[in-house]
Amino acid sequence: MGNDYEQNRRAAGGFLAGAAVCAVLAAGTGSTGPVWVAAGLLISSLFYFRRTMPRRPYSYWPAWAAGSVLALLLAWAAPGARFGGLSLAPAEALVALVLALLWYRRRNGRGDWVVWLPEEGVLLRREWSRREAIRWAEADYRKPCAISPLTDFPHLADEVPLYPDHDRPLNRSRRLGDQT
Repeated sequence: MGNDYEQNRRAAGGFLAGAAVCAVLAAGTGSTGPVWVAAGLLISSLFYFRRTMPRRPYSYWPAWAAGSVLALLLAWAAPGARFGGLSLAPAEALVALVLALLWYRRRNGRGDWVVWLPEEGVLLRREWSRREAIRWAEADYRKPCAISPLTDFPHLADEVPLYPDHDRPLNRSRRLGDQT
């Protein structure tokens, strides 16, 4: 999985760099051909970037930003065409900015809900929503445990969860001091 992740990140960066080069080339030459290529490269970059982004709240802000840039690119490539998306570009950019700020505020967060064993003080898992915490506890863990907002138990914020991997819900982590 790690190799695919890095490969997808490199591909997304390559497509984004190619789109920027095409936009600069179009601006320098006055030709609209590279603008169409830049639009395609931007869409490709977005698809690869979405593969690398973890599914967390507000992680879809790049799609809004790409939509705004695509509207501008298409208006540049076909200046005489009637294109209704151009009037939405500023609104899309504003939505992208708000979502990016919200995502940035929570990007390094450790989840808003914790699933834990209060008697032992063991953190089992962090989830972004109460619904996901309940789903994991009932469907995957299937043993009695507590589900609480992280703000109620801030001492759990720095602990490594026993089951951190969202792709493999019952794969235990090797924490310091664990011999299993």
